[in-house]
Amino acid sequence: MVCLGNRGVTVEQSEAGASFWQSFNRPHPLVIILLILFGLDLEFVIHYYFGITIVYTQFFYLIIVIAGLWYGRRVVWVALLFGSLHVAVTYMLTGLLSPDALMRAIVMLIVAFVVGTIVEQKQAYYDQITEKNRELSEANRKMEALNARLAESCESVQAANKK
Repeated sequence: MVCLGNRGVTVEQSEAGASFWQSFNRPHPLVIILLILFGLDLEFVIHYYFGITIVYTQFFYLIIVIAGLWYGRRVVWVALLFGSLHVAVTYMLTGLLSPDALMRAIVMLIVAFVVGTIVEQKQAYYDQITEKNRELSEANRKMEALNARLAESCESVQAANKK
């Protein structure tokens, strides 16, 4: 247990509270597979079997956002899967290419692209900050070495002045 200054927060407490949100920083292939299977189940059961066309598609956005957090712009493929499946099932049920279904598919693609782009941009900024931090740490080590040499020189000068 390590204290973080005078805030009274320990590293263990900090890590425990942040662990849920930090889990979104790395991909979980099994979770994304389960989410996609859940989405496919929604499409076939709710849409195809029950004939409900509207509300269930909102769950696709949750799946798209979570996948986007893990896979960046590649989430467009997930959105394309759900969007095209939604349009295809609507066509199978009605015999028409529904403008509503097409709009939902387009919005899914837009959401996927926006989330993926934001995540990739965030990662690029993080990489830049990490690189600058590494450079500053190296510069700080060099400055510490120079300060140590300066302190030695100062002591030498003071010793020489005493003599």
